[in-house]
Amino acid sequence: MCLAADFGGILHWSQYVAATGILVAMLCSLVGLTDTTASSGLRQHKLLVPLGLLVLLAWIQTMPLPSSLVGLLSPGSQDAYSTWLDGLVPSEEQPSIHAMSVSPFDTHHVAMLLTLLLPLSFAASIVFHARNRLTMLLSAIAITGASVAIIGFYRKLDPTADIWFFQSKSSGFAGFVNRNNAALMLNFGLAASLGLLSWRMMALHSIELDDPDFEFNDLLALISDRESLIGLLSSITCVAGLLLNGSRGGVVAALFGLVFAFGYVRPRRGLIGLPVLAVVIAISVAILTVPMQLNLESITRLEMISANADTLQKDGRLLHWQDGWNAAMAYLPMGSGISTYGYSYLPYQSQSPGPWFEHADNLWLEMLVETGLPGVVIAVLLFVILLRSLRRLSTSADPVDQGVRVAAWYAIAAVAASQFFDFGLIMPANLFVAVVLATAVVSRQVAGGGLQAPMPDEEDDPYHAMAMADPEYAMAMAAAEREEEAAAAAEIKAESASENSKSTSGGAKIKLKSTSKWGRLTSSVSVGAIAVVIILLSVLAIPGLKNDAESESLVRRIQSEYSGMKFQPDVLEQVESLLAENLESNPFPETRTLLAATQRDRGRLAETLEWRPTTIEQAGEIYAKTNLNERGLDYPPPLAAMTRDRLKSILHYEDAWNTSLAGVVTCPLGQASRASLVQLQSVMEPQPETSVAVKHLAKFYSTEPIRLMRLGRRAFMIGDYDSAVSTFRDSLALRPALASQLMPLFRVNQDKLPLSEVIPEESQAIELAAADVMLWDEPDQLFLKYAANAIDCSRASNLAGRAKCQALLSRIHFTLTDVEKATKSGEEAIRLMPDEPRYRVQLIEQMLITGNRKDALRHSRMGREAFPKDKRFQQFVDRIAEADRKEMLEPSLPKDDTLPSVESILN
Repeated sequence: MCLAADFGGILHWSQYVAATGILVAMLCSLVGLTDTTASSGLRQHKLLVPLGLLVLLAWIQTMPLPSSLVGLLSPGSQDAYSTWLDGLVPSEEQPSIHAMSVSPFDTHHVAMLLTLLLPLSFAASIVFHARNRLTMLLSAIAITGASVAIIGFYRKLDPTADIWFFQSKSSGFAGFVNRNNAALMLNFGLAASLGLLSWRMMALHSIELDDPDFEFNDLLALISDRESLIGLLSSITCVAGLLLNGSRGGVVAALFGLVFAFGYVRPRRGLIGLPVLAVVIAISVAILTVPMQLNLESITRLEMISANADTLQKDGRLLHWQDGWNAAMAYLPMGSGISTYGYSYLPYQSQSPGPWFEHADNLWLEMLVETGLPGVVIAVLLFVILLRSLRRLSTSADPVDQGVRVAAWYAIAAVAASQFFDFGLIMPANLFVAVVLATAVVSRQVAGGGLQAPMPDEEDDPYHAMAMADPEYAMAMAAAEREEEAAAAAEIKAESASENSKSTSGGAKIKLKSTSKWGRLTSSVSVGAIAVVIILLSVLAIPGLKNDAESESLVRRIQSEYSGMKFQPDVLEQVESLLAENLESNPFPETRTLLAATQRDRGRLAETLEWRPTTIEQAGEIYAKTNLNERGLDYPPPLAAMTRDRLKSILHYEDAWNTSLAGVVTCPLGQASRASLVQLQSVMEPQPETSVAVKHLAKFYSTEPIRLMRLGRRAFMIGDYDSAVSTFRDSLALRPALASQLMPLFRVNQDKLPLSEVIPEESQAIELAAADVMLWDEPDQLFLKYAANAIDCSRASNLAGRAKCQALLSRIHFTLTDVEKATKSGEEAIRLMPDEPRYRVQLIEQMLITGNRKDALRHSRMGREAFPKDKRFQQFVDRIAEADRKEMLEPSLPKDDTLPSVESILN
């Protein structure tokens, strides 16, 4: 619950505290190795196999390997450390030995965190091996899910609530920063609640939730049962939370979970499972793609009438998954490194819309990219173990086992469905719950559960109390015990006693534990050896988690107070020293980024003083103009540059430059370091690395028009005009409407930013550019000719847009002295929008300038009839009449061929 409240456990300090708690729990659970009801051999720990393989894979991905070997195991990673470092790092300095992970620090941190899953699973296997603790587990998970929902309700009711684990984010819910991540915890809570209810149904009515004879009316009988109270209240709270938190994927996951929990897709339901599953899939597709509008937020976001709600067709995931798949193919067979998706897909993106995808919003795709084929094998192995355990657990007559089975079926279905649209299982809070629940299923299945379990003496029997409370269960246990004793006697007479003696009871096979002292001793030694190995691995991992927690805490504290520090040189010096010292002991990426920013700000403060301001106000103005993103001053300061000593500001800027270059080496696909290099170029001598960084960022931002536009401005500011032209063109191709924002820059830099090269072949961008060019003192005739042929008015979605486009074409043709086409386009604009007088006024004015008074008079009279209240048309009629009268009264003068023509005047 603490992790769920702490942003889902994404903070390193909370992970360190959780790791310490897990290790303590592991040590405490070792007492159970001497208890036969808690430990029955190695098989109960078989979930450690896939978990151990996952941990091993993560550590292998962080190991430095020869570049040639990395090229075989992960070609995409080799490209990251070679192709994407060319031009930034000299070839002789490029690493010949490096990790498969494209962000080794992130993978190393997650490897340490995954290592703690081993003691968690080991301890859970021992603690929840016996039945009397399973109800406690289900209750704890159910209460956790309900608590998340309650916190979310409170946050909805009081958005101004300021509690430490709240983060103001529109997509957050309760303590999670993402509503979909919270929805997975709510589904776990609902799964545990249904498990509790199933346990009570089986104990009180001897009927399972997935029994063909089950009726929902039977659930109402649980209202009067005190033991069912937690399950009832938690299930209601979790369902309300799912409907209110706004997660469409969470609702879909709940549908699939309920179908699996009630057994509609398992053999005992027969063919009825097929149509039920088809209906659920159809409803899920409708929820995710069909617009809807209801009051509950999870349903409101489905949008039935509202055109503003997002669905899978609009939120960009389907497009991004294409890029994710391309990245996955590039990193096969071993993947790009766990927890590196935010970097690994960048070189392969071409379809992703807009924002940076730190996660794929599809855990299975993200897993394929990061872990490659080994990750797929591990996931399949994990699910096979769980499904086999659930199948065997279904033969148990113990009501608690049936409750665990129902909860597990719901959880498996919810995870499989929800993680196709989300990544919530990455959150430690969700991951720990999933591991504990899965371990309980496997361990309980090995214990045998109910009829499958070996029966000790009644006075030592942990099932005795339950048997006395449930006569039917007691009779079943007694019958099983008699048959077990008979089977054991037969086996002894046959002199073939073994650890896995088998007998048959009611068609179900019953396994007996070995009575051999040597077998028990061997098993105990093996389990003890595994426990020792796990403890050693955990002890080695915890200090690393502690270092990461300290580094992250330091960065977060400095960031929260940085706004008050950046104007104090002495304080910044101390901050830089502290960050540099921390970076030497722990290469935390955020530490390096913050260190470079601190060094840049120290340079700005030093530069401000080097301009020698005389007043505080003047110093403030100078400081504002030293912004590296929008420089308003040349560098270096002229007065300070006359001194013989090097400027203090350039020393700080160079430190920031070197720090950023070092960041590129440690994270070859990182964006922050490259962006810092581009910023610093405005105050440093021209560096070849800058143009390379601009090209890389243009690729990384290739689907984000706003960031591309900003990058183009910076490239232009530092004099990289070729990169500026291509970047501006890519930005406008993605969002043509940005042309109007860039035209002022083009107007005063026509020689450096030729419009014909910057404006893409997109009608809307050409229209906006041409409309601005028409206002220039000296319009670009070549571009206007190009625009006249390239503008396509038919692409407008309505008549108003087409009319506006035709009116613009008319103005362009008029400027180009093509009177015939200008008249045709102007009349087309009038035809499309006859109720809009401005198009008719524009055409009349053009006709009068060219001397076509006849057509001007005709359109003026039509305008006067169409718009009798608009006095402009009567004024046009009067002007034309006055011009005709003067022409008739004044004597005609001979034509002077030396006078300039109207065309020459206009041009």
